[in-house]
Amino acid sequence: MPLLLLQLLAIFAGASLLALWCGWGLCRLVLPDRLQPFRSLAMPIVGYALVVVCGYWAVHTMFSLAQSLLVVLILSAAVNGLAWQRTGKPRIVAAVREHWPLAVLLAATLLVGIVPLLSYGHVGIIGGGWDTENYLPTARYLERGPVSGIATALPNPLRDINASPPRIGLTLGFSVWQGSVDVLTRSEAIVSFAPLLAWLRTLGVLGVYLLLRSTLGLRQWPALIGAAWVSAGSLLLWVSYFNFGMQLSAWALLGGALAIGLAGVEAAATGWRRLPQAVLAALVIAALPICYYPALTFWLPLVLALGLVRVGEAVRWRAAKPGALSLAGGALATALLAVGLAAPTIGDYFGGFSYRYSFQMTTLGLFRFIPPTDILGLSPFALRDDTPPPTIAWLGLALLVLLGLGALLPERQSISQFEGQAAGENTALRARWAAVGLAALAYLLWLRFGQSYPYAFMKGSSYTGFVFLGIAAFGMQRLSERLPRRMQLPALAVPIALLVLMGASQTKVVDAHNGVPGLYAGLLPDLLELRSHIPAGSTVSLSDDVRLQGVPMGAIAYMLDETTVIGTARTGYTSFSSNEPNAPGQYGLLYTNEDPAPWGYSDLVWRNGNLALYRRSPDLGDFLQINRELPGGDSLEVRFRDQPLWDISANTRLPDAPIPARFTRLRVFALAEAQVQVGNQVFDIPAGASHLTYPHDGSRPLVVKNLGAVPLTVQTAGLERGATDSGVEPIRAALVTRANTQVREQHADVVIETVMPDSGPVTLAIDIWDDDQGHHYGWYGTVVTPDPVTQQVALSLDLASGSMTGVRADGSVLPLGTQFKGLQPGAYVARLQPSAGTLMLARAQELFSFRITDDLAISSLEAVPVQGQLVTLNRPPNRLDATVGDDTRLLGYELLSRRARAGRPLEVMLWWEALRASGEERSIQFNLLDSQGNVIASGDGPPANGNRLTSTWRAGEIILDPRALVVPPETPPGSYTLQIGVYRWPSLEHLPMVTAGGEPQQHILVPMEISR
Repeated sequence: MPLLLLQLLAIFAGASLLALWCGWGLCRLVLPDRLQPFRSLAMPIVGYALVVVCGYWAVHTMFSLAQSLLVVLILSAAVNGLAWQRTGKPRIVAAVREHWPLAVLLAATLLVGIVPLLSYGHVGIIGGGWDTENYLPTARYLERGPVSGIATALPNPLRDINASPPRIGLTLGFSVWQGSVDVLTRSEAIVSFAPLLAWLRTLGVLGVYLLLRSTLGLRQWPALIGAAWVSAGSLLLWVSYFNFGMQLSAWALLGGALAIGLAGVEAAATGWRRLPQAVLAALVIAALPICYYPALTFWLPLVLALGLVRVGEAVRWRAAKPGALSLAGGALATALLAVGLAAPTIGDYFGGFSYRYSFQMTTLGLFRFIPPTDILGLSPFALRDDTPPPTIAWLGLALLVLLGLGALLPERQSISQFEGQAAGENTALRARWAAVGLAALAYLLWLRFGQSYPYAFMKGSSYTGFVFLGIAAFGMQRLSERLPRRMQLPALAVPIALLVLMGASQTKVVDAHNGVPGLYAGLLPDLLELRSHIPAGSTVSLSDDVRLQGVPMGAIAYMLDETTVIGTARTGYTSFSSNEPNAPGQYGLLYTNEDPAPWGYSDLVWRNGNLALYRRSPDLGDFLQINRELPGGDSLEVRFRDQPLWDISANTRLPDAPIPARFTRLRVFALAEAQVQVGNQVFDIPAGASHLTYPHDGSRPLVVKNLGAVPLTVQTAGLERGATDSGVEPIRAALVTRANTQVREQHADVVIETVMPDSGPVTLAIDIWDDDQGHHYGWYGTVVTPDPVTQQVALSLDLASGSMTGVRADGSVLPLGTQFKGLQPGAYVARLQPSAGTLMLARAQELFSFRITDDLAISSLEAVPVQGQLVTLNRPPNRLDATVGDDTRLLGYELLSRRARAGRPLEVMLWWEALRASGEERSIQFNLLDSQGNVIASGDGPPANGNRLTSTWRAGEIILDPRALVVPPETPPGSYTLQIGVYRWPSLEHLPMVTAGGEPQQHILVPMEISR
């Protein structure tokens, strides 16, 4: 936690100081005159816009963010020096004294934005939005070079998201700001992402306050209440938590760009001498499309409405200066300047973003239009919850409407908002509020009926709330002017009650994101260590295991952006294939319990909960992933590529002479005993999996021939150095499967053959999903126990009804676990998944595919060709090697959720090894202890749910033992301990457990966390 707080403080301080440094001098010298009383509020907004615009132009041409930031800081230093000379030193104390209530509100806003991080105890991604796949790598790439240089970077699954539109549009504002802050603070994009979203939301609240005070006529406390309502809005907080970085980067400018833009127009209308003020306004406006094009669809109606009102004022009161024609000219000049400063965004829009508006995507699966109570923060928006708002939320809406009606009241004392405005123009403010209110309402109606697009309506609505809340605050101000002094304090109960109601909704949004990160929960923070183990410029073979594919792969690929990635990967947004040969890279990054042997690795470098990093052995020359099944009598040629051995530590070729002795190692498997000829030697191999070694230097093709009748699969071939004898080495704890699928009409018949001599039990399940829509058709599982003889089961699935039957080879009925979810339209794939409990032991094999049409008919049923699979079962992610008595070893465990939740199951997988047959019955102690050592939940019992009694264990066997217990619902969040032990049954005598170098103890203790 202290490290997290330091990281957050550094990011917040860096972002704030950067914005203030770049905005202080500009605001002192060229902020429009009408905003000079509020220049301390405008400074961070102007500084933020300057960094975004300059950084955008830099990376859009030929420079990096690091170079751009250096130039901006130096120029800002010169401007600040000039401002100090002309206007005096900064008045920090006076600004804090004047705006301390606002400072408290902004601090609270910032804190709410990072509360979930505090509950995690480490940096991470708060929500579940996949957009981080765009933001994180883009910021990293732009720190090092321009956009055009991304395409030339090392191959990586995330490299081309912004390098090759129209995959995604070049809306770079957020990435420019994030990369600039990261350069300044020497931070990491995945660390700064969530804090900077919170910072931008806070800056947007500041901009709203500036607009309310400077342009729309609110005094300090009504404006503060209006800004507090905006801050308490739960919808914008949800948008922030869901990682909509583009939207938040533009939100930070909405209010400020309105206030500064309108003031800049007036400055330009008074003459050329004040053109620098218009340039500053154009700079802030230009940052909007750089950050997020769609923000203009809301901002432009607002600025046009206010501009028309201002022109109307000039026409109505002829004494007002500047006049209508001058204002029109100033508006044109400011607009042209803004277009010039943002000119490249026009090409970016049509080149990479406009395609998104040619069709409507059911993004996020949102099919409903959110109610007005969600828009105003009176009820919490939830993506998957369409529960109607509670009555109290509608009452709050009624109160806001009543306050808003107060805006129609005339002001008791006329005020002059613009220079030269005649006294008695008390309808001016009402006209401006009517204009922005009607513009915001028209915008919502356009989204609701003109677009009829729930997703866009939800995102656009998050922008509009501040307008309606501002009208309510203005109405409250007008009403308070007519209240007797003794009634003004009690009247504050109404806005406070509304604030409490909004705060309650916001609390629900915060609570929904506390506990566990929405993305990369099993990867962070350990994943941040990965770069320290892989030298920049290395080659890395990336696993294509389905358990890493999709959203998790996005974070993994981000961490590999300084390496050459080899392999095939699928992230949340894109697919990637390096088109490299299948020889292993210098490093291999695999799933934590994935067998490294098929990849050519054996040297473990680093491991976390989901990943394992291996280094290529310097003794390995060439390596081939063959994966070819040889029927009886068939043969294949193994042709190694002409490549020398590598010295991984030096990353250089070893001298060509002398050439050390080399041998070929083959990895093969079969469902029964087989005979194979390798070169001029014949090998007898047992059922299951084996390694064959054969002296061979790789200079000529090596012929491998299956001499028997049983199909034999050659999985890999490696050319290694070192003298060795020929031989066969059985692979322990191996499961070999072979699946053959036949389809007929609406039926799929699957025959599964297995051999698993010395491990288990294992569940083989047919799991059927529509991956695109996330629809689950069904799950069908059967348990396989150890047997050196081939086992065969035949399964028949009626796709229309979802019913499955199974029989063994002897004709007996096979017990099945089934879960049929029902027919839903979609494209489905059936896969064979080996697992132990809920732990997937290896990637799933595809068996067949089919479609369910809109009328729920089955079509396009196709089988996948026969295939075999080898799965090793002795790879616990967390090694313990604790000896139990003198005949058993606890190899390790896998805690399926290090941060469990109260009221939910806690699942753990244990790996046991029988050193010799004990012949006695034992039970496994499995308890959850609180911090005082009290047992709060227990899952004692025989291994593998009674399927592998210890009295039946044989020497050399590996036993997979899934454990589960339910965490009591009333369990408070905090640190807990899992207690694992072994005792004889029925005597309850505990057996001692000894870890390497340790003393005998009764239990193994595993720390863990429980959240709400």
